[in-house]
Amino acid sequence: MHRHLRRRARGVAVVATALTLVAAPISVVALADERQDAVDDQAAAQQKQAELASSLEGVSAQLGQAYIDLQNAESSLSAAQSELDDAETVLAEKEREQQTASDRLDVAESDLAALQEESEQTQTNVDENATSVADLVVATYQGDSAITSWTYVFSSDSVDELTDRASTMEIATGVQESVLSAAEEERAQAANREARQDAATERVATLKEEADVAKEAAQTAKDNAESKRDEVVALKSDKETAAADLENQKADLQEQQAQAEADEAAAAAEIQRIDAENRAAAAKSGQSVASSGSTDTASLGTGNIGRPLAGPLVITSPYGWRMHPVLGYMLLHEGVDLMAFTGTPQYAAVSGTVTSTTDYGGTACGKSVTINGGIIDGQSVQVRYCHLSAQQVYVGQTVTKGEQIGLTGATGGVTGPHCHFEVYLNGVTVDPMSLPGF
Repeated sequence: MHRHLRRRARGVAVVATALTLVAAPISVVALADERQDAVDDQAAAQQKQAELASSLEGVSAQLGQAYIDLQNAESSLSAAQSELDDAETVLAEKEREQQTASDRLDVAESDLAALQEESEQTQTNVDENATSVADLVVATYQGDSAITSWTYVFSSDSVDELTDRASTMEIATGVQESVLSAAEEERAQAANREARQDAATERVATLKEEADVAKEAAQTAKDNAESKRDEVVALKSDKETAAADLENQKADLQEQQAQAEADEAAAAAEIQRIDAENRAAAAKSGQSVASSGSTDTASLGTGNIGRPLAGPLVITSPYGWRMHPVLGYMLLHEGVDLMAFTGTPQYAAVSGTVTSTTDYGGTACGKSVTINGGIIDGQSVQVRYCHLSAQQVYVGQTVTKGEQIGLTGATGGVTGPHCHFEVYLNGVTVDPMSLPGF
């Protein structure tokens, strides 16, 4: 018998262990999924922030930051307001649950009070019947029970007297039976009421516990709602401050835009001039001069015009016309913005000659490098890099495709670091992402 129980215990242990082994990977997978979701959310938030930052090219960093602060404040306020709405919905639900629990408790306590009152009355009746029964017992003990029907017959002087005594005896017997019956009935009722009272007492205790839990949940929901209300009030204040800062910064926006347009016009004129020279000369080439480093051209794509960054590209702002968030009208974004952190190397997309290394100097493009790639597949090719933190080539230097030309930064009219890359074919800007092998 004991051996059988031990085998059974071992079997249960084995099953439990197996269940644990099965459950563990599921838990690990769930945690891994949650972590991946968090990573994805973080990446999406970073992408959104990068897109917003790169969309503000052409304005000062201060103005751009003021706009971003306002957008962030509005986004946080919207999220907090949504959370507040949810919290108030939960609060209303918990308050209803609390009221329901309180009402049920009141009814149960009222029922219990009524049962207690009935119980007290029943106890009084039981006590009275007990007294009556005791009197009968005493009377019987003292000899009254010895009176029989023969006693009545022998002691009667006439038939009428015998009849009267017989009637008296029947009445007395009936009274005794009534007293005993009433006592038994009250005893049964008392037992029934006691059971009902115990059940009611237990129900009151259970409902009181439920009411306490509901009250605590309602209080927690109330505290959460109040916290969310305070957060909304604070965020509204942040939004108003950010909006005021933006308005103050926008005072010199026209001046900034005029400077940006002048910079673009000068750069376009220079590109047109070089393009004319390319067409006149038909081709240009030169010996490579070593600079800060280089990379395998295979990491820059397979096209004749390579990428400015090694590895996969993440677009934060595409090429083309877009509504400027601050200016409020359409502008042509002449390049593509790619996600890159400060200090990330940028590389020559073509072999050619460095024609410009514009310093920061308050220009919208910031520190920049322009490379003339000459004629490639019958087209005049030039590439331009903006917002560098450092240039690692000089005007007139000949570079080869894949050679490091500078480091990513946030100089000029931007609010955050990224790679701004422009490609010109025959003097006209094109979408770099549309190039073969890019």
